[in-house]
Amino acid sequence: MFERIGLFSDSRTDLNQRYGPLCKEEALWNFPVISVFSRRDIEAVLRRSSKYPLRPPQEVISHYRRSRRDRYTNLGLVNDRVQRFHDRGTSRANSTSAWGKRTNVARSSKIRRRRTGYKVTGFEELAYKMGLESTCTLILGRHLGFLKPDSNGSVTMKLADAVRVHFMASRDAFYGLPLWKLLPTCAYKQLIESEDTIYSIISEIVEATIQEKRNDAKDESVEAVFQSILKQKSLDLRDKKAAIVDFIAAGIHTLGNTLVFLFDLIGRNPRVQAALYEEVCSLAPPGCDLTIDDLRNAKYLRACINESFRVIPTTPCIARILDEPIEFGEEYHLAAGTVVILHTWIAGLSEENFKDAANFMPERWLEPVAPHSPLLVAPFGAGRRICPGKRFVELALQLILAKIIREFDIVVDGELGLQFQFILAPQAPVSLGFRDRPQKI
Repeated sequence: MFERIGLFSDSRTDLNQRYGPLCKEEALWNFPVISVFSRRDIEAVLRRSSKYPLRPPQEVISHYRRSRRDRYTNLGLVNDRVQRFHDRGTSRANSTSAWGKRTNVARSSKIRRRRTGYKVTGFEELAYKMGLESTCTLILGRHLGFLKPDSNGSVTMKLADAVRVHFMASRDAFYGLPLWKLLPTCAYKQLIESEDTIYSIISEIVEATIQEKRNDAKDESVEAVFQSILKQKSLDLRDKKAAIVDFIAAGIHTLGNTLVFLFDLIGRNPRVQAALYEEVCSLAPPGCDLTIDDLRNAKYLRACINESFRVIPTTPCIARILDEPIEFGEEYHLAAGTVVILHTWIAGLSEENFKDAANFMPERWLEPVAPHSPLLVAPFGAGRRICPGKRFVELALQLILAKIIREFDIVVDGELGLQFQFILAPQAPVSLGFRDRPQKI
């Protein structure tokens, strides 16, 4: 497992090994950042109570959005320090439950059409379509048909590629010298272009949905997210549209990348896949489609997903701005306003925090064996600044995985490459095998 980590993790691990549990990094024209690696210190920050924990804004995105007041009145879901977007409805039980009843995102026919033999090359493209269709069904309350045979796949991939470029431009702007503050660098130009593409495509979808839903509110439970945003009297149309754009854009790669990681890990572990298949088959009779309600007893399935979050999380660290001073033992004192990066992924792969940390073992979440540090597994963040789409993503992953594993035996032959794009992403193209399972009578 460790041979496949590379890139971001290798450089951060090297800092950890050379400088210990805390490391201060400074760069010209950038604010200093404290990297935190130890379980004790990470948990100390995450457990501190704060009404609105602060995340450091991405300066380059904030700079751009301030220049586009025709589109944005604020810095968005991630960057805005004011909790104006707190609890906009993506985690409401009725919204996600209704989404589960309507969605048909785990289309086995789509996999079969993409196969050559039993292999699907470029599986990440299909995963991004699943992410986009799932997110739009929840947020907008309508199927957009991205998984249909006659769908315009170019729109999906243009949007997915724009999101990828956006992440990479954000990464280059954050970790490199901030020359974009003086002149439009390559990274800044890429960020502007990708922002424009994302906003344009999703804005068209939103406008079409506004017109369609104005006089057609058939299912308020499904449309709760979309309607709750539109009904916010404190927000003007720019705020509402920007919030929806941010939600949908975030869902494409977050959900899509996680699906790739999850399928890869399960395909590499035949024992885990066999146990998962047995549980999934017990959830509903043969021939009956799985629903959200059927997943209530899917304990092993949820353990598989949680373990994938530990081994390959889409978000390898959590950023915070300390709102009050903190002491780390007797050696370190950090003042209020300090930016800290909590390296939860590296800590989660340490033998000091998880037994047999290099192995994919879902059982550790059913019967924990010391050492065991669940707070370190935080791909959605933690506390009051947790990702508002957490519950939706978890349910989407459960439903998609259960439906796919019931029909296919997942086969992995090669290695999965990883790249750091401000989030973790698979190196394309991803090749996964899907063998048809014999039909149970």
